[in-house]
Amino acid sequence: MALVRIDKLSNQGANAVQQVSKLVYSTRQVSQLLVNMERGASQFLVLKDPSLWQGYLEQRQELLALTNEMRNQPELAATLVTMLKHEEQLNQDLSEQLTAYDIEALQRGYGNLNEAANELYRLSRQAIDAEVLAIERSADQLRATVLQSALVIPASLLIALLFVKLLMRPINQLKPQIGQLQEGNFDKPVAVEGVQDIQEVAQILDAMRLKLLDLEQQKSHFIRHISHELKTPLAAIREGAELLYDGTAGALNPAQQEVSGIIRTSVSRLQCLIEDLLNFNMVLDNSSALKPQSSYLSYSLERVLNDRALEIQGKNLQIQLPENDFKMPLHPEHLRVILDNLLSNAVKFSPARGNIQICAELDVHVFLLNVIDQGPGIPKNQREQVFEPFFQGSVRADAKIKGSGLGLTITRELVQKYNGHIQLMDSQKGCHFKISLPHSGVEKIIHV
Repeated sequence: MALVRIDKLSNQGANAVQQVSKLVYSTRQVSQLLVNMERGASQFLVLKDPSLWQGYLEQRQELLALTNEMRNQPELAATLVTMLKHEEQLNQDLSEQLTAYDIEALQRGYGNLNEAANELYRLSRQAIDAEVLAIERSADQLRATVLQSALVIPASLLIALLFVKLLMRPINQLKPQIGQLQEGNFDKPVAVEGVQDIQEVAQILDAMRLKLLDLEQQKSHFIRHISHELKTPLAAIREGAELLYDGTAGALNPAQQEVSGIIRTSVSRLQCLIEDLLNFNMVLDNSSALKPQSSYLSYSLERVLNDRALEIQGKNLQIQLPENDFKMPLHPEHLRVILDNLLSNAVKFSPARGNIQICAELDVHVFLLNVIDQGPGIPKNQREQVFEPFFQGSVRADAKIKGSGLGLTITRELVQKYNGHIQLMDSQKGCHFKISLPHSGVEKIIHV
């Protein structure tokens, strides 16, 4: 009986590993295909190039083929059906109207599809966790059965324990590696020692890891390349728009002045979106481990406040800085991005002559950083969504340039890279964000 259950547990572990590989690869491919389809359709609406439309259709065929293979996953079925219905309706509308289709409607439609793709990834992670938990429960039940058998035949206990140890060792080796794949870390090769079947499963899993790693590297390279290619002409456009708006190239009539103002604002927003895209790509880039570096809180705050000086002066805001300085084991650019995202929100939403409070303290176990403003705050029913990608709250800032909805997502991911966490605290007025980081490596600096 014990041997039968051991064989069953072995098959369950092998099937779980294969399912993990397929789920992780498929859900990431769905997200990538949707991004490619949106880009191709948007370019077609702007450029009206038939080859772009053909490329969009080919990407769509790949998406349909991939989702058809995923239909046998009961955990994903409902979300998958809903996503495909929305995609089919969007494709039908786009096919009927072609270049007359509204690009903003296209972006909204693909925004919904991307949310569905994120939900697919979340459901796949839940399914993976359930499979791992089922293996652990089966192993616990197997141990209980073996112990009961020991009361009848002591010799069988020794044999069974030997088999369990031999079987569980490769499975226990696979579990943390499955977790690494689940978290999107593809750098470390997948390898186990054990029976031939488990080794073959590990080889399949490692081949899948290499494919996923290659996709991650291609994506990061593409984003870096396209962002660089966009920033170069964008700088020239922005400079030209500024010269027109300031009247350097000659006086403008009121209508021309209004048009140049629209161009100036739109170019500034596009530049912010590109910078957020680069920051988000930096967060998602798992191609290399974090190298030990350190940065000073006061220096990073000074950089951010200098960048926001005009906005702060325009609203006549009061900034209350921490009493002490701290040396922190964070990459300087990571700390700057974290502070910039929190302070940019605080500045945008603060009323004129408002106060922004930045507090830092080193506790016995953690380092705490608080950023508190006097803005309108975030409604309670939206607080759980505030860290989700592209989320835009119902409360709008009076800033002329609209945000991308990625700032707090980037902040959370960067904080988690350093084993910390960020919270939106209850506050009677305004927003109160609290960041907690491990105490280790943080030093209080006393300036003489």
